[in-house]
Amino acid sequence: MVSVEGFKKAIEDAISQDYQIEYLGKNFDKTVGLLTEAKAAKIYRWVDDVARKNIQPILVGSDKPYKGWTISELLTFRYPFSIGRTEYRVMLVKVKNSIYIEFHLGNHKYYDKVRKELDLRNKS
Repeated sequence: MVSVEGFKKAIEDAISQDYQIEYLGKNFDKTVGLLTEAKAAKIYRWVDDVARKNIQPILVGSDKPYKGWTISELLTFRYPFSIGRTEYRVMLVKVKNSIYIEFHLGNHKYYDKVRKELDLRNKS
């Protein structure tokens, strides 16, 4: 069983930035609690690969506003996995050439909601 605070710290260590990333997702803490150490380790490696620029982002050329930016100013990264028969997604959002702002963790229904907000509906 993975602790929520340990999970967040591992993510923050991988992205190593001063800005506080926001952790989002319906039942985020409960979902983290369902992770095995092995699944969490795979997520940590994926975040590390994103931070090292080894994974290509999803790009969207939209002027739609999202928080303090336009969507075209953001890079989005997606990692799918499953626990039992339930599909989950991690979505990491970064401002281009700058900071990571959000770490989303949720089931596919939650992921579809976030995709719509980020204009990613037909792209990922």
